[in-house]
Amino acid sequence: MTSTIESSIKSLERADKEGRPKIRSTLPELYRSIDVGGIIIDCNEAYAKRLEYDVDEVIGMSLFQHSPKEDQQRMLELFETWKKTGKVYNRRINLITKHNKIVKVLLTANNRYNTGGKLIGSATILRDISELKTLQDLVKLRKYESLYENSPDMYRTVNYRGIIIDCNKAYEDRIGYTKEEIIGTNLLEHTASKSISNMRVNMASWRNTGKGTTSEIWIKKKNGGEFPAILTPTNLYDDDGALIGRNVVIKDMTELYDTKQVLDEREKIDQLKEEFLSIVTHELKSPLTPILGFTQALTKPKLLGKLTPKQLDAVNIILSNATRLKKLIGDLLDAHKLELGKMRFDQKEIIISDLLSGIQSSFDYIVKEKNINMDCEYNEKTTTIISDKDRIEQVLTNLIYNAIDFVPKDIGEIKITAEIMDTFMKFTVQDNGLGISKEKQDKLFSKFYQTDTSQTRKHGGTGLGLSICKGIVENLGGKIYVESAKNMGSKFYFTIPIHGNEVQNENS
Repeated sequence: MTSTIESSIKSLERADKEGRPKIRSTLPELYRSIDVGGIIIDCNEAYAKRLEYDVDEVIGMSLFQHSPKEDQQRMLELFETWKKTGKVYNRRINLITKHNKIVKVLLTANNRYNTGGKLIGSATILRDISELKTLQDLVKLRKYESLYENSPDMYRTVNYRGIIIDCNKAYEDRIGYTKEEIIGTNLLEHTASKSISNMRVNMASWRNTGKGTTSEIWIKKKNGGEFPAILTPTNLYDDDGALIGRNVVIKDMTELYDTKQVLDEREKIDQLKEEFLSIVTHELKSPLTPILGFTQALTKPKLLGKLTPKQLDAVNIILSNATRLKKLIGDLLDAHKLELGKMRFDQKEIIISDLLSGIQSSFDYIVKEKNINMDCEYNEKTTTIISDKDRIEQVLTNLIYNAIDFVPKDIGEIKITAEIMDTFMKFTVQDNGLGISKEKQDKLFSKFYQTDTSQTRKHGGTGLGLSICKGIVENLGGKIYVESAKNMGSKFYFTIPIHGNEVQNENS
């Protein structure tokens, strides 16, 4: 006994010198192999030594000779069950040593077959429960019983070799075994096949370094089901500071994993939607290009000849509807890009005077046709900002088109202004149109919202324009808002940072 203690101390001292953790060695598994008659044909040194025999003495003995008299009948029943079913799993039995001492073990029989598939015996693993009882008592001294047992998270405690010595009710309930079935099993038996390799590596690293790391694995349930979990271990030490096991908190990640799968599926769907929309818009734009080109040419007598008034009216109707369709296609694509956060922004220096004069020129024909007045005002002294010129033009153009649609013919007034407000450039599009009631203004920038469907039928539109304006302005670091009242006209404002803004674009 003294030599054994001295040997253990020297072993721990060597571990200290090597920088590895002090480890209190756990009892090895006991192994025996029997034939179908119950005769032991092989065993390991641990089995013989635990029962106080030499290996040579054990070979040839009946397994019933290693069972106490009071347990003989139960052992016989187990033996007959094994011969009929070919399996015995994690059953508690008692062994008796050469000197009549009782050893409590858990028995699991692994079957052996001949080449013809006939059962010829079993290789039996027996785990000494006496060690487990000692460790369980130690664990109970070092844990808060209510926290461990009643925690909604799963807890299990394993020894140095990965044998489960304790668990809480949440662990029992989630994997479907009773505590009696769990205690004494190897943690790998509760690990899904795809995670066994990772679990082995994790345990080997822990034994070697004494450091437990949080890891993600898949747990296997009694019914064969599996679920993902996060394992967070805490070391257990004996009174001498030697590592004897670890307590593991297990968080079920099924809900999070399912959510991730849903998000991944949504991402795939969004990608498919984007690809589909890109294809559709491209296919729709392709035939529109020659339609717009030739109809515009038809309106110019010097290119394709003079048309009669009736013919010119028909061509203008075609041109107007083709233009609306082109804008609708563009709006659908822009709305989708904004929704996915993939609209591109290119921020450069903008000369406000050039921006507004260009926009005014582009609307000359339309305002003359409707006989309305459109003015642009801006401060000549502060005419440069850093932003995306094309996107600002898009917002202004959208707001101006809306104003043109809703101001009265011949007496319509539209005023566009730009002015510095602290570190922002404030753009305003004001009109004397129909106006918008207060109760409808809150939803005005929502996708597909239309204040009056009767007006929509008259003027066209999908309700995407203002939501796109809002998305562009906010991506550029500004805000958009409206002041209006029924029959009192409208004022649309939006602000843009003078010095630019960090935006997420398609290539970032």
